[in-house]
Amino acid sequence: MVIAETALILAGVKAAVAGTKEVINTCKDIGEIAHHIDAVFNGHEEITKQVKEKSPPPPNKFQAFVKSRLGNAPEPVGNGTSIQEVTAFVLQQKQIEKEMHNMMIMINKRFGHKTWSEILALRKQRIIERDKENIRRREAAKKKAKAEAIKWEKYAKEFGKLLIVLAVALGMYFYISWACKGCI
Repeated sequence: MVIAETALILAGVKAAVAGTKEVINTCKDIGEIAHHIDAVFNGHEEITKQVKEKSPPPPNKFQAFVKSRLGNAPEPVGNGTSIQEVTAFVLQQKQIEKEMHNMMIMINKRFGHKTWSEILALRKQRIIERDKENIRRREAAKKKAKAEAIKWEKYAKEFGKLLIVLAVALGMYFYISWACKGCI
């Protein structure tokens, strides 16, 4: 499943760049350009996430090619340390970066010199705003959960007091009926 995921990331980035080239040339629908750019960024983020997790993609056809060129490597395959895995991982990452650079050139040619940097700056700003909103929501949820816990704790204390009052009242009733021998 992970092999297919890595292949889909790379294929998605390539398809997004190709789609962007086509849409930029016709420039009929700006929304489609944004959709393709978003697909490229998502692919880049997936590869960046794999770099941060230090988990290169699983062996694929390219790694088999590298292995055939380098010969049998003494490292075990599949644990992320073999030469063919690391080589394939780095080259895939570079390929996505190259595709993003090509997209930058296309967009800057069509819409002006600083368009790509404006897109990146606005995207970064919106990510920061989204993260702040997520933090605010989490804090609000924590406050709400804490208030709810306090409320239920108060209910439990009041219910406990009610049980104590009922137990005392029942105890008094039974004591009086025992002491009176049927007076009540």
